[in-house]
Amino acid sequence: MKPQWPCFGISRLPWSVLAFTVFLTAPAYGADEQGAPAAGPQQAASAAPAMTESQTEAASLLKAMTEYLAGLKSFSVAFRSGYDVVQPSGQKIEFGESRRVSLARPDRLRVEEIASDGKRDLAIFDGGNISVLDADSNVFAQVPQPGSLDESLVYFVRQLRMRMPLALLLTTRLPEALTGRVKTLDLVESTEILGIPAHHIAGRTDSVDFQFWIRDGKQPLPMRVVITYKESPGQPQYWASFADWNTSPQFAKTTFEFTPPSGATKVPFAVQVRRSNAAPQPPAANEEGRP
Repeated sequence: MKPQWPCFGISRLPWSVLAFTVFLTAPAYGADEQGAPAAGPQQAASAAPAMTESQTEAASLLKAMTEYLAGLKSFSVAFRSGYDVVQPSGQKIEFGESRRVSLARPDRLRVEEIASDGKRDLAIFDGGNISVLDADSNVFAQVPQPGSLDESLVYFVRQLRMRMPLALLLTTRLPEALTGRVKTLDLVESTEILGIPAHHIAGRTDSVDFQFWIRDGKQPLPMRVVITYKESPGQPQYWASFADWNTSPQFAKTTFEFTPPSGATKVPFAVQVRRSNAAPQPPAANEEGRP
């Protein structure tokens, strides 16, 4: 039931899950699709209705979360996520994965993944190269890393056509990239998640509906997110629950070093194969698109 993709570097995840990373490469807020300036502040103010107390509080919570995340020099977090794959019959089947993210700005990132079927993947940005390992097939791909982590994430998602769920949360562009595209936002309730006080907010953009549960207090970290792809057939959802946040981690030197496992085969990324006139890609690259 999982979608099968023919090339290394294209996910088994439906393309719709990349929608939340579109903010990384979409035009900046304030310009329309043709690049013309958007309505000025006075025009916007006159057209927009007054915000309710609930909406104002939700906007403040979202702003605090995005600015806090974007301002961290380093952090680590683990999260468990699930996503719907809409079948030809219209039935939704949920798959999942666990990830551990280690980030050190300006240009270091390590993402370890275990899929719900037990398959393991690894991505490392070390400031010089982007390396991706399919541990089960023992194959890896590697390309030079272009600049900062923000630039590298855009390249990873847009140029290499790799998936990085919730990539937006890893960038310093998060405050303007997310809040600038929110059309409506409201506070749902104050609640608890695993005994931790949290604020539940819900918002909408043109393409997705989203919900965040944000930790109360001086560290307004996301504890859970749910995204609904309202323009995709069947309106599938993606969710993630976060745990083990560490905003001042002490990383080992080897955390962001990539050493290929013994006997690993180096293969090109799928987009490199498509863009070249070279001989057919190695057999290992024809397996299910991973990582």
